[in-house]
Amino acid sequence: MSVAADWLERYPFLRFDVPFIVGIASANAGLPFCERTLFVMLAGGVLLLLLFLGRLGYRWRWSFGAVLAFVLFCLGAWRAVDRSNQVRTDWSDERQAYRGWVSGVPEEKRRSRLVPVEVNGKQVFLYLPKDSLSAGLTCGDEVLFYTRITPPRNWSADIGFDYATYLLRQGVSGTAYAGNGAWQKGSGRRALTWKQQALLLRQKLVDKYRDWGLEGDELAVVAALTLGDKSELDADLKESYAVSGASHILALSGLHLNIMAGLLSALLLFHVGRGWSRWARGLLILAALWAYAYITGLSGSVVRSAVMFTVFILGQCLGRRGLLLNSLALAAFAMLLYNPCYLYDVGFLMSFLAVAGIALFMPVFRQWVVCKRFWVSRYVQELLWVSVAAQLGVSPLAAYYFDNFPLYFLLTNLVVVPLSGIALVIAVALWMVAWWPALHELVADLLQWSLRLMNDAVIGVSRLPGASLDVSFLSVDVVLYYWVLVGLLVFYHVRSARVLSGVLAGTCVGLVWALFCPC
Repeated sequence: MSVAADWLERYPFLRFDVPFIVGIASANAGLPFCERTLFVMLAGGVLLLLLFLGRLGYRWRWSFGAVLAFVLFCLGAWRAVDRSNQVRTDWSDERQAYRGWVSGVPEEKRRSRLVPVEVNGKQVFLYLPKDSLSAGLTCGDEVLFYTRITPPRNWSADIGFDYATYLLRQGVSGTAYAGNGAWQKGSGRRALTWKQQALLLRQKLVDKYRDWGLEGDELAVVAALTLGDKSELDADLKESYAVSGASHILALSGLHLNIMAGLLSALLLFHVGRGWSRWARGLLILAALWAYAYITGLSGSVVRSAVMFTVFILGQCLGRRGLLLNSLALAAFAMLLYNPCYLYDVGFLMSFLAVAGIALFMPVFRQWVVCKRFWVSRYVQELLWVSVAAQLGVSPLAAYYFDNFPLYFLLTNLVVVPLSGIALVIAVALWMVAWWPALHELVADLLQWSLRLMNDAVIGVSRLPGASLDVSFLSVDVVLYYWVLVGLLVFYHVRSARVLSGVLAGTCVGLVWALFCPC
């Protein structure tokens, strides 16, 4: 069996992801796809699959796979075009009176207050003066304003960032500014959606931290670490975490849900066992993890982790052991089917590629463990190899989007990852002992001390000489990096001269492309 066939057998969901993602990328690249034509092609492909399902012999399996890939390609392109048509709209060139409903938590900017509003079923970023009246707006409030709504646009062509496309992919159809006297809060109120209820609940929980005496950088980090709320983080602290290579600590992901799942497993009094006890334990953990994902606002990285944990725990309940890449591919397909614009979300990409790097390279790195006798040495080596594997997956994206690479990421992760786990456990204990004032105050002080220690460690590493390497990648560089990385991984497993020749040939083509067609 060839390497490609073996991979298709071990990771069947990858066969769904590749053509589906190519379809989304093709539609967003500007290819002239018509939504109605794509729907007809999709329906025809599905009908063809149903007609031939179970009737094709083994030798025709590739024909069936080709039709399935065509269907998934059309599905991805159709979802991308449909999403784009839902967001894009033609606003009037004249000032008009509009009626909107606050659809998100208002955000304070330098000179104004950003209020997400829904107008005629479209999302609009409405900028209002920073005063007591705009400060009182909350999700579900009615807003009446008289202004001109414009489609998202780039204010400057020199910054190198396509802000208009970014907003459209975030589902924002227009932006507007209403000054004093051009807007007022209406008397109506709309029922909150589940998403808005989650955002308001998260805001209340952040306010609870504030009531318990947490403030400044400690409040900002604990809000991001436990609830996924980064609104309290200032630019300097974000920069310190980025330069030191600890940004992933502030983004809720599999690391945080893994700690939460471990705590839940320890708190449950019965073991995995068999029958009803295994299912009861698994369903309780899943319910708790999805409830936690809900109160954190259901960000892309949290949903990805929750879906993966769901697949993994259900597999355990059924007595089956799933592969990490299969769970990852299933989570990616489900999330991109829901919102194809996730494909262009930096957090989504880095989260998935970090886990993919761990899944692909950790089996290799575990063979290089030096000392296995003491658990401390095993833990340190495991942590270091996980950090290296994750960095192999995300480094080109960091260079492409942020133009830098943290050189001391190993040192940072060796210190900060254990500290973040300790802080998360203490934060959970803080909520559990809220009814006991004396103990609660002690735990709050302990949490503040651990957060201050973690921040000091991050800032200390970020200030070391040469903490960050300024490096900029173009899109062709990113493609070439992953080609070489995957090629070397395949060569490590099969040790074939043909594979090595293919990797070198593709690398030469990529270098020529980068030389003559930089982009």
